[in-house]
Amino acid sequence: MKSSERAKGQRALEQLEVLLVRATLATPRLLDIREETVLRTALSLARLSVVPWQGVEHRVAPFLAAYRAEVERRLGPAITSALAPVARPLLLPHLRDLELRTKETIAALSSHFADRFPFDALDQEVRHKALVLVLGGGGGTAYVYLGALALLDELGLRPKLLSGTSMGAVIGLFRSRMPRFLQDEVANIVRSLSWRKLFRAVSMENRYGVPAALRLFLRSGIGRWFGVTQQAGVGVRLDELPVKTIVAATGIRRGKLPHSLTFYEELTRAAPDSPLSLKVLPRWLGAIAEFVARPELLVPVHFGWDEGTHTADALDAAGFSCALPGVIHYDVLRDDPRMHALLHAALSARRVGRLVDGGLVDNLPAKVAWQAVQSGTIGTRNALVVALNGFSTKWTMPAWLPLMRLAELNVKKNRPWAHVVHDFDRTLGPLDIVPNVERLIDAIELGKESFAHDLPLIHRLLTPLPALFGPTG
Repeated sequence: MKSSERAKGQRALEQLEVLLVRATLATPRLLDIREETVLRTALSLARLSVVPWQGVEHRVAPFLAAYRAEVERRLGPAITSALAPVARPLLLPHLRDLELRTKETIAALSSHFADRFPFDALDQEVRHKALVLVLGGGGGTAYVYLGALALLDELGLRPKLLSGTSMGAVIGLFRSRMPRFLQDEVANIVRSLSWRKLFRAVSMENRYGVPAALRLFLRSGIGRWFGVTQQAGVGVRLDELPVKTIVAATGIRRGKLPHSLTFYEELTRAAPDSPLSLKVLPRWLGAIAEFVARPELLVPVHFGWDEGTHTADALDAAGFSCALPGVIHYDVLRDDPRMHALLHAALSARRVGRLVDGGLVDNLPAKVAWQAVQSGTIGTRNALVVALNGFSTKWTMPAWLPLMRLAELNVKKNRPWAHVVHDFDRTLGPLDIVPNVERLIDAIELGKESFAHDLPLIHRLLTPLPALFGPTG
C-alpha cells in the first residue's frame, strides 16, 4: 500500500472517532460510557501503525491489517451514513462483536510483541491522545487565539506541538516558550509593544526577504522574552523551546519574482496614507494575487520541520513568516554566522531566493503538523490536531474579503488534515497588530466565547479512554 493511501486510511479512522464523539455529545443517550469506550478503543487500535518504546519504533500495522479492515467495514457506514445521523440502532449490532474482537486482538498483539515492548506502551498509544495546535495567520485577527489558549490551559490541556503562520506563529512562540500558558504575562507583553518598536519606514539592505515600505524589527520588539540582549543578538532556537514548534514561511524560487525589488519597496510607500492602510489594500491584493495565480513560483518552507531548519532562530522564523510582500519586510542582517549558514543552506536546497509570508502557501499549516506527528516528532502518533483560523471569511469585514478568499485557497487544502478546525467569526481587524489594552481584552474574551463551543469535544477526545483490557485482553 502506498504511503498516501495509508495516510488517507489512518485519517479516515481518526475522523470516525471525532464524528462518533460529536454524536455522543449531541445525543447523550446514544451510547453509555462503556459502549463509547469500546467503539473508540476499536477505532484507536485500528489506526495504530507503530508502538514507540525506549527510542525504538515497532511497526504493528501489518499485524493489524485484518482487524483494521473489519473495523472500517463495521463502523464506517454506521458513523458516516449519508441517509441518517449516527443512531444507536446502527451501532448496537457491532458493539458485542467489536468488544470481543478488540479483546482478542490486543491479547494477540501483546503476546506477539512481548519481547519488544510491554503492554503499557501499547496501552499508552491506544488510550492517550496528545494535543497539537495549529495557529493560522491573519494579523490582528490572531489575538483571539489567546482566549482559546487560556481555556485549554485551564483544563490542563497543553500542546505537545505547535504549528503556526504569520501572526499565528508569533502567538505560537509565546505559547511554546513556556510549559504552561500564562495569559496575564502574554497580555502584558502585548501591552508593552508599540508601532515604533516593531515597525520602521526605513530603507535598508535586504538579503533573504523581499523589500517593502515597512521593516519589521521583531527582535527589538519582543526579543528580550526570547533570550535576545543588546550584547548578543542570538536568541532562542526552535529546538530549544519547551513545546516543539513549526513555523510556516513561503519561499520564492530564484529569479522568479514577478517584479524588481524596487517595485516591492515602493509598492505602498508612494501612497499618502500609511503602508498599513485599507486605502492601499488594493495594491497589496494586486501584488499578492500575482503570486497566488502562479503557484509554481512558491515553495513552502517549514522552519522546525524541513531538514536543516530545526535549529533556526525562533524569532527569525516568525519574522519571515510575517513578511508580506511589498508591505512588511523582515531580514537577517546581523552578524550571526550560524543563522546565515542555516538560511543559505535551506534556501539553496529548495532553490529559493527570497522568503516571505507563510500565508501565501500555508495560512493554516495543519498538514505539516499531522505529518510531523506521524513521523514520530512528539513520540506518540495518537494526537488530536486542533486548528484555529482567525482569518476565516467574514462578511463583516468587506474590505478584506478578497484577501480572505485568497487565503482560503490554501486553507481549504489543510482542513482535512485537522481533526477540529475552529473558524472565529468575530475577531479584531487584521491591522490591529498592536492593540490597546481594551482591544486586547476584547480579543481574548471573543476568543474564549467562540472557542468554548468546541471545548467539550476537544476535552472529551483528549481525556484518556478508560481501560477495558489488561495485558491478556
